[in-house]
Amino acid sequence: MYAKKLRKQAIYQLIREQHEKYNWPIDWMCQKLEIARSAYYKWLNHKPSKHEVEDQYLTDRIIAIANSNNSLFGAGKMMLELNKTLSEGESRYGHNRVARIMCINGIRCSVARYNKPKRPNKPSGNETAENILNRDFNASAPDEKWGIDITEVTAPGVSKKAYLATMIDLYDKSPVGYAISDHNDVALVQKAIDAAFEANPNAHPLIHSDRGFQFTRKPFKVYLKNHGATQSMSRVSHCIDNAPVEGWQGRIKDIRNTLFPHVHNYEELVESIHKAIKYYIESDPQKRFGGKTAGEVRAEALAGKVYSYPIPKNNRIIKYWAKINAKKQKE
Repeated sequence: MYAKKLRKQAIYQLIREQHEKYNWPIDWMCQKLEIARSAYYKWLNHKPSKHEVEDQYLTDRIIAIANSNNSLFGAGKMMLELNKTLSEGESRYGHNRVARIMCINGIRCSVARYNKPKRPNKPSGNETAENILNRDFNASAPDEKWGIDITEVTAPGVSKKAYLATMIDLYDKSPVGYAISDHNDVALVQKAIDAAFEANPNAHPLIHSDRGFQFTRKPFKVYLKNHGATQSMSRVSHCIDNAPVEGWQGRIKDIRNTLFPHVHNYEELVESIHKAIKYYIESDPQKRFGGKTAGEVRAEALAGKVYSYPIPKNNRIIKYWAKINAKKQKE
């Protein structure tokens, strides 16, 4: 819109200059330039409004500033410079107005604009893995399938967050290793997985995670390979691919919020997380295990009493997918 307006003004100015200099007929020039004669005379006889007078005054100031610094400023900094030198009682100028005037007059910042490079889908130097687990959350024995994830834990009145990284055995939903920190970083995950392998040195499980930066590092992949573990990863934007760990995290938060709601600082928050995990292992009965706790099921399995605890089918999910498949067949 601004460029079109500028072109018309330039044409009107050209017609007036040629008429004054060479006495060329106005009607003839308007016809050749496909300009309405009435539009030209309206422009010629137009009395500028108060706003237009202010725009012209502002234009002169912008041009002067641009000439003084080789057009160093864009609209944002030009606005700041103009408002910095306001006279007493003069209203402040807005960004949109300055940008409009600069656009009409072809004034642009001479500094090259820096465009931040887009992050590739697979960051350079990082590794991803196939979704080998593929939502098969049933395990026939301990240390066959592990899942790992990180969650943040907060409490009212405590400004500092706690980050909990946990490795869960999908057989008994026991935390085989976990770590807590005030930073969500590589060190947190490393402490959790070190704890898991220290407690279970003979384990060579399939380890499933999401695609967080802590799990896509090449050293992490090498670490798992050195421990005889196989890596599996959730698909992009499919949190349900790691549902057992996600559900476990929610349960721990529920236990902590219910049993230990009153914490006053970060240290007490961390202690309450430890207590919640201990309570879950020792005192939280599981319907899937026939009322036994995760700790009891694991103790039995490590003593050689390995039982089958298949995950019950969810009729609601079965009906949902049945509807989806039925719609696909109709299409």
